[in-house]
Amino acid sequence: MADSVTTTRRRLRPRLDLTPLRSRNFRLLFAAEAVSVFGDAFHAVALPWLVYRIGGGARELGLLVAVYGLCRLATTPLGGILADRVGAWRVMLAADLARLASTAGIAVAAFTGVRDLLLLGLLVAGTGLGAGLFQPAAYAITPRLLPPEQLQSGNALNSTAAFAAGLAGPGVAGLVVVALSPGAAFTVDALTFAVSAVCLAAIGAGHRRAVPVVAEAGSPSAPRVTFRRLLRESPLLRAVLVVTAAANLTVGGMVRVGLPSLASVDLAAGPGGFGGLLAAFTGGSLAGGLFSAGLTGLRRRGATAMFSGLVMAGAVALVPFAGYAGALVALAVAGVASTVTNVLIITVVQQNTAGHLLGRVMSAVLFAALGLFPLSTVVAGVVVDAYGSTVLFLATAATLAAAFGFGLSRRAIRDR
Repeated sequence: MADSVTTTRRRLRPRLDLTPLRSRNFRLLFAAEAVSVFGDAFHAVALPWLVYRIGGGARELGLLVAVYGLCRLATTPLGGILADRVGAWRVMLAADLARLASTAGIAVAAFTGVRDLLLLGLLVAGTGLGAGLFQPAAYAITPRLLPPEQLQSGNALNSTAAFAAGLAGPGVAGLVVVALSPGAAFTVDALTFAVSAVCLAAIGAGHRRAVPVVAEAGSPSAPRVTFRRLLRESPLLRAVLVVTAAANLTVGGMVRVGLPSLASVDLAAGPGGFGGLLAAFTGGSLAGGLFSAGLTGLRRRGATAMFSGLVMAGAVALVPFAGYAGALVALAVAGVASTVTNVLIITVVQQNTAGHLLGRVMSAVLFAALGLFPLSTVVAGVVVDAYGSTVLFLATAATLAAAFGFGLSRRAIRDR
């Protein structure tokens, strides 16, 4: 018995398995996602201050972020379909080129002093359209680059790389906005999309030689299973979609509207302080990626993911009451819990999905996560203006607790 306990502890010891990096194509994907997320941080920090500079407020920021969210939502299902039919890497490359053009346009508008919110909205819409195409393809391509036993480590590595880049991004972006301008920050963002596109182009069609992950229920008849039939017959997929939708009900508005307001109004921390808060969450998310890489010996990934989500809910509830230093700590804890939950649930879904449906299934999960994002940001702007950011943080904590509590009650998730 003692030997068994020791073996289990060794398997659960957090460590970062670098085996997936032996694959050339995975290394390119790893680099592309890392540099792209680094640029995303510049967009997230620069956009609020650009809006405020041209005379807008929380409502205008909420509307612009809602435009981004609606466009991203509109192309998410298409991204999954195209990933399954024409290849995930092609979809990702096209999405990066579209975002490069749109972000460069925002930078030009910022440098030239354009105050047209409609034009800014159109350019933000372009970045949203590209993001919607990109993400489901990114989730679908990893199982095609790695063998099944390396999948969770690969997901953890992708998360770790993305959050490592994101950890540096917000702080640097805040400094760039303060020392230079929002236009300079958007220029950096555009350049990162160019680098990401070069990495993705180098992957080429070679990844097709890899054998995709097949669902546990996979069999010679698996290719005949349609997405509609899978949705009808899989309690796991249905439960994941419900939990994902509920958990993300107010998170988007909290991060994109509530957090800037908390930094600028309640904490009087300015752009640099806002960047620091984002960096704290991202740093915690990075630690969560490292931690989740050591959880490959788990027998029930689903239950662990739901408990981790409840920890996130508690941390979010503390953010507005803890002062700036306390908010940094609480956001770091929320970041750890968020990444552990995401890595484990994504791995469970990937390992239980036939290869020919990976793109569509991942796009469905993303659609559930993003479906209420536009409404969330608009409502968040109204709530923050009327009641302050504290109410928004408490509402977010409550919805997270309800979502993950429901997930724990579902055997389809709990026993995976």
